[in-house]
Amino acid sequence: MSCQSTFTFISLYSPNYLGDRKLRYLSVAEVYEKIENTTKRLEMTDYLVELFKKTPKDLIDKVVYLTQGKLYPDFMGIEIGMAEKLAIKAVARAAGRNAKEIEADLRRTGDLGETAQKFLEKKLQITFFRQPLTVERVYQTLDKIARASGSGSIDQKVALLSGILSDAEPKEAKYIIRTVTGKLRLGVADMTVLDALAIAYGGGKDARPILERAYNVSSDLGMVARIVAEKGLDALKDF
Repeated sequence: MSCQSTFTFISLYSPNYLGDRKLRYLSVAEVYEKIENTTKRLEMTDYLVELFKKTPKDLIDKVVYLTQGKLYPDFMGIEIGMAEKLAIKAVARAAGRNAKEIEADLRRTGDLGETAQKFLEKKLQITFFRQPLTVERVYQTLDKIARASGSGSIDQKVALLSGILSDAEPKEAKYIIRTVTGKLRLGVADMTVLDALAIAYGGGKDARPILERAYNVSSDLGMVARIVAEKGLDALKDF
């Protein structure tokens, strides 16, 4: 990897990094819902292209990681890994319900994301003000949850998660919960993401081999996305 690429790689992982533009997490959740409702790879690709094109370039790495159900490439060793029992507490707190009610519905649905969506839909009817969730806020909150450790970390994780759930649209809550518990499972292969990136930023699917080679070298799909979005396809030819 070139020195320039290495510098780019390091700079992306500053915990204080914030893009200047905003993207609502609802835009991401709506695309996830479309993907979940199809088994056709071409349709999945089209939905991802739609999402990537509306994503600010300085956020594309984060959107790609979230779509993979993670926050960073695997080799960084940072996982969200929130226990379902803690997530249940967070859902209960955000929805203003008892944890036993959440657990009872979870036994029926088998999907805490669906349960969260259901209970927050009920709360929505009496909620007058919520702050719209941005991708930045969701990503940063999940990052704090992943990094929380030591004394008081359990309460901190529950408070952080319930905080964004309180502002989440029911549909957003569904995918936040699935992500934080490691059960996003959209069924999107890395090659599908590469196809979508090639179409959105590389001029078409013919560009995929260049992106794929960069990914094989770096093992970092988010970084590949960020470079091609900001600097173009030629910047990946140095890998």
